[in-house]
Amino acid sequence: MSNQTFNQYWIDSNKELAYQLEYESPKDVQLVPKDREAAFHHLAVLYVRYIQVFRKLENAYDQIVHPQKRRLLKDVVVATIGRVLEIKSKLVELELTDFLELGDVLVDLKLTPDDLRLPLPKFFVEERHEAIQQHSALLESLSAKQLGFGETLPAFPPLKISDAIRIIQINERGRQGRLRAKYMADIKLQAQREKELDQNEEEMEVNSAAIRIQKVYKGYKARLLYKKMMHEEMVFLGMTQVMRDLKTNPVLKAENNRNRRKLIQQQFEEEYQQALVNTREKIMKVEGPDMKESLQDSFRQWYMEYKRVNSKFPDFPADRTWADPNFKFELTADGQIPPPPAGAETDSKPGTAASGKKGKKGKSAKGAKEKPAKKGGKDAKKGGKAEDEDDPDKFKFDDSQYITDIKTERSTFAEKWLKKDETENFAQKHDQDIVKAEKRSEVEAEIKGQVMEVLKEELKNLKMAVDREKAGKGKKGKKGKKGKGKKGGKKGGKKGGKGKKEKDMTANRTMESLVEELIQTGILQKYPPASLREFRGEFNVLGTSLSKVPLIKPSMGELQRAISEYCVLPMGLSPETPVPAITSALLYGPKGTGKTMLVNAVASELGAWLFNLSPKNTAGQFAGKANTAKMIHMVFKVAKANPPSIIYIDNVEMVFAKKVPKDDLSDPKRIKKDLLKAMKGLKPEMRCLVMGVSNKPWDGDVKTMLTPFNKHLPVPRPDYASRNGLWTWYISNRVPSSVKDINISLLTRMSDGLSAGQISLACERALTNRRLKLLRLRPITTNELVEQILNMTPFDKDDDKPFWDFHEKTSLVKKRTAMLTAPDDEEGGKDKKKKDAKKPKKK
Repeated sequence: MSNQTFNQYWIDSNKELAYQLEYESPKDVQLVPKDREAAFHHLAVLYVRYIQVFRKLENAYDQIVHPQKRRLLKDVVVATIGRVLEIKSKLVELELTDFLELGDVLVDLKLTPDDLRLPLPKFFVEERHEAIQQHSALLESLSAKQLGFGETLPAFPPLKISDAIRIIQINERGRQGRLRAKYMADIKLQAQREKELDQNEEEMEVNSAAIRIQKVYKGYKARLLYKKMMHEEMVFLGMTQVMRDLKTNPVLKAENNRNRRKLIQQQFEEEYQQALVNTREKIMKVEGPDMKESLQDSFRQWYMEYKRVNSKFPDFPADRTWADPNFKFELTADGQIPPPPAGAETDSKPGTAASGKKGKKGKSAKGAKEKPAKKGGKDAKKGGKAEDEDDPDKFKFDDSQYITDIKTERSTFAEKWLKKDETENFAQKHDQDIVKAEKRSEVEAEIKGQVMEVLKEELKNLKMAVDREKAGKGKKGKKGKKGKGKKGGKKGGKKGGKGKKEKDMTANRTMESLVEELIQTGILQKYPPASLREFRGEFNVLGTSLSKVPLIKPSMGELQRAISEYCVLPMGLSPETPVPAITSALLYGPKGTGKTMLVNAVASELGAWLFNLSPKNTAGQFAGKANTAKMIHMVFKVAKANPPSIIYIDNVEMVFAKKVPKDDLSDPKRIKKDLLKAMKGLKPEMRCLVMGVSNKPWDGDVKTMLTPFNKHLPVPRPDYASRNGLWTWYISNRVPSSVKDINISLLTRMSDGLSAGQISLACERALTNRRLKLLRLRPITTNELVEQILNMTPFDKDDDKPFWDFHEKTSLVKKRTAMLTAPDDEEGGKDKKKKDAKKPKKK
């Protein structure tokens, strides 16, 4: 696609953002949500629409090559991500569940379930490409251990010697029998041919043979034509996949085009950086002296004119006043200093709110949340503040910093790029006029900062000279007072600087030595490249957004989106971007459902450092309490110093187990105390995530294990739609041409209860390399895959019951259950009060 296409994506996204901002806070009072259900629907629509905008913006940012447009577009992408995560956080607060059923919202907006998938920004990894490559090279040079995927089943189960001999004997007898049968068939056929040649010597027999050959050939041609017409019809209806030539495959073409544009992006970025340096130097050299001289002249003319009118020198403007780019040394008609603009003080407040990204956002956000709520409700004037506090279901609009950022970036886009004529910039290189304007303002600010200090000193000296003439001894007293103040300030500073620091157990060691030791002990590991898209799963579109079920069982598609929102997007953003984030997550589910694969995918999408603190991986290392504490300290110290980082703990239930089995010699509980202490010290801005994995979570102390983890995410077995997608995915990866000949629906129904790992294993066992070589002679059939399904361990529906029983004990499910049962309890209490009121009072 062309540059114009991606520019149009940006324009369309800006129009949709304008609609979103209008929908965020409706002007009509009738449209303001007044209860929890209306608020949830309002936020759900916002959430789904913001995801659609984010998909377009991310695609545009990935492909646009203009370096200046990319900078503004990245700010829009980050603001949109922040708003999506904020709305998701509010939806979770309202519904008290991490998994939202948005089927009715999709129907209202005429969208498909795939439109709910969150794309993961590619710049998370691309901007850290060099650092990731250096880390990979370090791991390779020190022979780092590879991340394991738990107790994976072998492709083929091990055989006993007697079973192997029996299989060989059966196959050998079969081979000999087939050879013997073929030999006898050839003898009979030869005898029949000789007999026919002796009997059929007439011309009529030759004609009948020709007719028979024609019938067979015409039938063969007719069947070929029927298959071709059937295939064309299925392609037209979209019920089969079209096999294209690799040279004309549009997917490969798009990937090659993307790689080409990435090279152009890099080239244009280098040219832009060089232009910034050259333009700044040129402006500083050519225009810098004139700027300095004009500033000095205007200052001297200003204070001389003020002195002529007022017979005294003026006070030097405050730093905040002269730092304004529009500031000028000027006087009013009557010779007075003009007052600062009305918006000067208010302008400083958004500055602190914008810097609220670094930590000051909370106070301004709280104050802003209360004002729109008073305006939005009808009863605000009647009830006052008391009613707002008493009504917890009343919806309140929040004044998000990201809404302000989106508005600012939209106005910047409209001002700079929307109507700009770029007919002469077909290649989409940087705009030199904008570079000059930006660098000229930078040079002016730098020169102003240097000159203002000189001018301030000059005005101070002039005032002192005048004062010296009036009173010669005032200066010495001032000096003495200043000296005392400085000494007192130093002493106070020394006293205030004292404070207790946490003990660093590895203070005398360098970071390189700690990293090397963690690699050699197998804790800091490398991992195979993976993508979250490989966690194949579909969404549940049958549920409604206002479901009253206490326990919502997630589908694999919903779990994939939750992992993106909790574990990938917040970790990929900079620490200065304040988004709802977590520091730990617990994944639990049956074996083979993809828990460790999700950890691997999260690390790959972020290019993160991966630390494996699983009990089996650390067994026999760092023995003793002191060494165990040192190990935990080293892991978290290195993880915090190299964000983003993932700390992975497999079989985490054993760390919190009430009683460790006697045959377990890894002593898993030894890290519990230090691990809990280290997890408490984590903050979202550190971008360090602890991910625990368990396939038997009930074996641990439930209360102790759930408390340190911020999120508890069940990893379920695939449902019908997800199994259908998994079978299609695994078979098409090995034999793309055979998918149309296999009954996927039958395999999906028969594999009910199998995990994603078992489905992958069945395909691996049926489609071996030897079997793939025989496809030309013997196409793959559905029965071969059915045979592998039947060889799998049978599934019992009661096997998943312990997982959902454990899930019901999590804090969020308990709160949701209490919320859904609370109205019934309140109604029962009201009825009871009414009955009591009807009863006559006893005298």
